[in-house]
Amino acid sequence: MKILCIVSSSSLGFWLAELTHPYWHFSERGHEVDFASPAGGKLKWDATSDPFAEGSWEADDLVSKGFLSDTKLTARLDATLALKDVVPENYDAIHVVGGGGAAVDLYPNDELAEILEHFWAQGKVIGGICHGAIALANNPARVAGKRATGFSRKEDALVEDLYGANFIPNFPQPVMEAAGINFVHAEPWQIRVVIDGKLVTGQNQQSASEYAIAFNHVLAGESPVLKG
Repeated sequence: MKILCIVSSSSLGFWLAELTHPYWHFSERGHEVDFASPAGGKLKWDATSDPFAEGSWEADDLVSKGFLSDTKLTARLDATLALKDVVPENYDAIHVVGGGGAAVDLYPNDELAEILEHFWAQGKVIGGICHGAIALANNPARVAGKRATGFSRKEDALVEDLYGANFIPNFPQPVMEAAGINFVHAEPWQIRVVIDGKLVTGQNQQSASEYAIAFNHVLAGESPVLKG
């Protein structure tokens, strides 16, 4: 199957684990992944998410280390598809990557709203993680009453202590709640993944692998885990 991975073009950057962990799990299951962004072309990742960077929050992230060590993979982040050139009919599912940049240019975003509308209308799998989940609010009529998670306002407040108040123009939790989403979350930095039909959301970077595994299960229409 083909998965469309949406990533911010903002200078704030995206969070590596929220791209690399899903990419690993998707590709491991044989899915083809394309990267797209509002502006297209080269992307920037948040330096604090880079396991090789000084002062990284993700120094032990072996998945991101592996991704960054593969020049063929990093080259793909230098040549992303622009949203205006996306043909949503070509894809079976969509994944929206987080990081602060997502709260800058993935909401509000009319082009992304149009792409997402196709996935909603066709009953395809839709996923978003951390700040990327804010993209769901582009289609309020589709998400009203849905259960979902994303980076909580409490987590954003902790990040504000480091980067300053209102370091991003939109905070996922209040924006998603205003769109009618039943927003649920764990305590800061804890793992939370929510599935509501074919909608899959993850709270934060700590949830990246669990989110991707849940996404794969929904995409396959079943879980390989036997109960009992």
